[in-house]
Amino acid sequence: MPLKIYQEFSDPYGPSKRVVDSKNDFTFNVRLHQLDAHLRDMDEAGVDMTLLSLSQWNTGGPELCRRINEAVAEDLIRHPDRLLAAGCIPQDNAEAAVAEMEYMIKELKFQGIAMLTSMGADVNMSNKDLMWPMFQKACELDVPIFLHPHLKPYGIELDCTINRAIGRGFDENKAFLRIIYDVYPHFPDIKFVMPHFGGSTLAMKGRMNMFFEPREDLGIPVPQEIKPLPKTMLEIDELGYKKAFDKLFDKLYWDGAGSSGWEPITKLAMMTVRHDRLMWGCDYPFEIHTGRDIKYYLDSVRNLDISAADKEAFLGGNLLHLLKLDK
Repeated sequence: MPLKIYQEFSDPYGPSKRVVDSKNDFTFNVRLHQLDAHLRDMDEAGVDMTLLSLSQWNTGGPELCRRINEAVAEDLIRHPDRLLAAGCIPQDNAEAAVAEMEYMIKELKFQGIAMLTSMGADVNMSNKDLMWPMFQKACELDVPIFLHPHLKPYGIELDCTINRAIGRGFDENKAFLRIIYDVYPHFPDIKFVMPHFGGSTLAMKGRMNMFFEPREDLGIPVPQEIKPLPKTMLEIDELGYKKAFDKLFDKLYWDGAGSSGWEPITKLAMMTVRHDRLMWGCDYPFEIHTGRDIKYYLDSVRNLDISAADKEAFLGGNLLHLLKLDK
């Protein structure tokens, strides 16, 4: 968050603070506006380039989204070899959001769109009146949508860290199901990057496949005696459910933030996601605070028992390909 925006909401020289209100649950980490420190931490960890996004402020309306995007664009101009960006959009206003998408990609030269997995009771991936114009514009511009959970998902409790620890991951999981059931039939070529390894999605992949309900036009017959039941792993394979589910699942990209570099979830991602669909991420400076933390995560990836080519793809190659910067 550029300094000129940050200082409108919090003292840039005071301590970090968490602010929970009717729309958001945002932590004003003073390192958010310290771009020089960010670049030093990247240097310390050996990170060449980073993609910035701040979809958490899609809740702020058209004028704020525009000011954030233009301030970020100024940083990109100063550091073109280090920074990329996916811009904010006023996600509860389809007309304004589409206009901002057009502006940020064509005028500011951003590489993608930053979008929330939901925003309140009605703003979700399945809302055709609201979201379809944005999805259509993303396809027209041929740029990826970088998703992030709403920081205060609708209906999730704040006590016992439920909101932060698991609520946001649940919101991501819901978005995944809405995308494969409701969005892909209309926008088969749209490009989504799921945040935080999909929240709980990877751990629940088998269960979601077990309850998978293929569209009728896919022509997958289901014996009547098991139609209302969850399907066994053998039945999923025999009936063609696994192939149909994986075809949808494999359209998505998945970023590696969300767990502070916790190695087991990275290993699970390598077991459950095509390696050309994974891209490293760390939610700096919220969950990863310093260059030391970034390096710890990178070292754990480099020590994984996977090929050197897959490591290279995860640590940058897949993102460069998605953004068409590997030509």
